[in-house]
Amino acid sequence: MKSKKCVEKMKVQKYCTLVGFMEKTENFLLKNEVSNNLFWEALQGSVLHSSKPTWFGTIMNNGKIELCGIRTSLNYLLLSYGKKSSIDHLVKYAKVKKWKLNGVSGPEDSSLFFANQWLNGKSDKEEGRKDFLIFESPRRTSKWKGKVKEKNILKIVGANEWPRARLWALQFAIESTPKLSGSAVVAMAKEMKKKKSLFFFLNDQMKSCGMAGYGRETPSFNVINLVYVPKEMRNQKIAQRLILELTQLSRVGKKKRCILFSDYLKSGNLYESIGFKLISKYCERKFK
Repeated sequence: MKSKKCVEKMKVQKYCTLVGFMEKTENFLLKNEVSNNLFWEALQGSVLHSSKPTWFGTIMNNGKIELCGIRTSLNYLLLSYGKKSSIDHLVKYAKVKKWKLNGVSGPEDSSLFFANQWLNGKSDKEEGRKDFLIFESPRRTSKWKGKVKEKNILKIVGANEWPRARLWALQFAIESTPKLSGSAVVAMAKEMKKKKSLFFFLNDQMKSCGMAGYGRETPSFNVINLVYVPKEMRNQKIAQRLILELTQLSRVGKKKRCILFSDYLKSGNLYESIGFKLISKYCERKFK
């Protein structure tokens, strides 16, 4: 007796609440936790930006999740890792529903394929392109590079330190490529300060020479944000030392490793130089 050939049966599964969506999709997202890390940021509200209605859904294939997506209040689509067939199915669904999307973001394979299908092969808006590399810290401290013998101190940013932290956050926004919203970066820094997860790095003269902290977290990782060293203090391996200290603190505290985003796409990346592993490229594309 001949066996029946399995036929793909895809469908879109919508969810009423973000919490319900995350409960159903977390195991799928955890398979590529580093690349899908922004979905946990959405759960904290910072991706959604407002309380306006948004869309949370999955592409199911014979009862199994193959793709996750969140349509934000700013009409950007956040995608997980997923198969091209599932992405194509979502494109067709969105066009039938007459979505007006301003752009897409997600792991490179997912976001670029969606953009190409959505635009029917036409070019996206070049000025809206953003590309990042995502790194994760080594599993073992023996894999770290660039250790130094100097005594390093992390100081939690409080009310007294806030004026300098605010200034450095603004400089971080200005120097980013592409430039970021100063008010948005300051707001992020303020929230990190509130959670006591923003730090100054003090050198052996007890002088503040850098800033960074944990902006958010996933089940297994802390995400390091706002790595900033003033221009007059650069080229002294301060950023490397700061990141290593934060990574060590994360392991001791919640026993989590760390994730880092980098917009430096050339060879000789800072994070690779201290032993972090490149996991994936993350892309955002603007449609209009």
